[in-house]
Amino acid sequence: MTPRFILLRALALCAAWLAAAAIAAPAAAAAPWWTHAVIYEIYTRSFQDTDGDGVGDLRGVTRRLDYLKSLGVDAIWLTPFYPSPNADFGYDVADYTNVAPEYGTLADWDRLAREARRRGIRVLVDLVLNHSSDQHPWFRESRASLDNPKRDWYVWRDGGPGNEPPTHWASIFGGYTWTQDPATRQWYYHIFLPQQPDLNWANPGLRQAMFDVVRFWLDHGASGFRLDATPYLFEDPAWPDDPDPKAGPPVALKPYNSGRPENHAVLRELRAILDGYPGDRVLLGESATATIEDLAGVYGRNHDEINLPMNFLIGNLSRLDATAFKQRFDEAELKLGGQTPVLFFSNHDHSRQWSGFGDGVHNDQIAKLTATLTLTARGTALLYYGEELGMGDLPAAQLSAFPLGVHRPRADERDRARAPMPWQPGPGAGFTQGAPWLPIEPRAAHCNVEDERHDPASLYHWYAQLLRLRRSNAALREGDYLPLESGNPQVFAFARMVRGRGALVVVNASDQSQLVHLSGWPGRMPSPERVLIASPAAGLPALAALRIAPFGVLITAIRGVNAATMGP
Repeated sequence: MTPRFILLRALALCAAWLAAAAIAAPAAAAAPWWTHAVIYEIYTRSFQDTDGDGVGDLRGVTRRLDYLKSLGVDAIWLTPFYPSPNADFGYDVADYTNVAPEYGTLADWDRLAREARRRGIRVLVDLVLNHSSDQHPWFRESRASLDNPKRDWYVWRDGGPGNEPPTHWASIFGGYTWTQDPATRQWYYHIFLPQQPDLNWANPGLRQAMFDVVRFWLDHGASGFRLDATPYLFEDPAWPDDPDPKAGPPVALKPYNSGRPENHAVLRELRAILDGYPGDRVLLGESATATIEDLAGVYGRNHDEINLPMNFLIGNLSRLDATAFKQRFDEAELKLGGQTPVLFFSNHDHSRQWSGFGDGVHNDQIAKLTATLTLTARGTALLYYGEELGMGDLPAAQLSAFPLGVHRPRADERDRARAPMPWQPGPGAGFTQGAPWLPIEPRAAHCNVEDERHDPASLYHWYAQLLRLRRSNAALREGDYLPLESGNPQVFAFARMVRGRGALVVVNASDQSQLVHLSGWPGRMPSPERVLIASPAAGLPALAALRIAPFGVLITAIRGVNAATMGP
């Protein structure tokens, strides 16, 4: 080979390598999909029934994928659809690797995952890590005898003097956290219902069995998991007694039963399994904490544990308070080490936003305000099914009068937020042709998908506009969060900035018109360009002295911010 040939070949190889690197570089540099996703929670038994038994099913979710695609969500989180006695509606799991007959079959799951993927929608499985059903074969073996090989897969202890429970810890669902087994006379631990015995994550066999469950659903197309009850995997091994569980921290956040340091190793192992699969699989965690500093620790010291711990410091807010909103949203940006915040106000355990924040008169306008906060701040937004319609809580009288039965074996006050999705007016609301497992919300006659999609002024269209804006506007899609001072305790304001341009978000949490004097800009005040969305409709504001309507929402494009001086 001549020197010229060798040189040309080397140049060709170099060019090929640079071309390959150019293709790979954007993918490597791009933020994972979940850092700016909208994840839509579906309470599976309440979304869409296809077989007339009054219970939603997996085929129903598949049937409504085009609706979810048109709305603009990135992923869906399905509440448990495993075989279960339904003491806690699926959160008491009797078989981790199957589908309950009322929800369909494993083939229905496979089709759902496949059809969702075809539409660009990812599906998260709700994984109950902390406990199983007392009807799970593992627990049946565990309680069979003191020397059963699976005895240590659950948490068993001898009682105290006088046949007292081992400790006086209180269950989150009431009563003691201990139930005595008559056959062996020992007590098993359950931080939730007695029908939900806690798994013993210190046992290597149990740990590997649960990791096999994780691999099973990943192999069946899950894009990740919403992890249930993550703070409670371990208890203080000294088992200190607590003579007054009502004193000190809430029952769910005691130092002996939640947020134990032993949790970290399990979550790192779990994260490593997901990271070994392609496609940026993700862990969304039910990660209740007492402080923002505690929440920062849930991401992991090396950011290698839960990708998206849910911020209950925001999620547990229950009244319109601009000062509280500012505190919680600002600290989510400034005190999580740059990790992705997870923003929400509603889920299957909480009151719906329309009811929880509403004043009985301006509920729709207030719902636009809370929707704006979750969908315009930096981070991942969780959207509970029906929020886009303004679904409210079921009235207490209607819920208490509704009979129990095979599909609702026990009353649960949280059922107020779990009413069937209203797809159209009329009997069954398009949810079912049978008798629904919970009553249809009374407002479904006008609060339903069919009617709201035809009404440009509806709450549905507000959500749809926000979701389109979140995707199309560079600042709202990828911009930094800039905390601002409004000069008014009734008004919360912030900006999202990218490359000197941005979006200003201002919300009025009061029923009176408010004057706003914005400050906190890095450098000179920017210039407003155009109103992106507002409710009620508003003209282009003067940023130096901005007036905003009662419960008003204003999002304005701005330019001229000195991004180089913006802090983290």
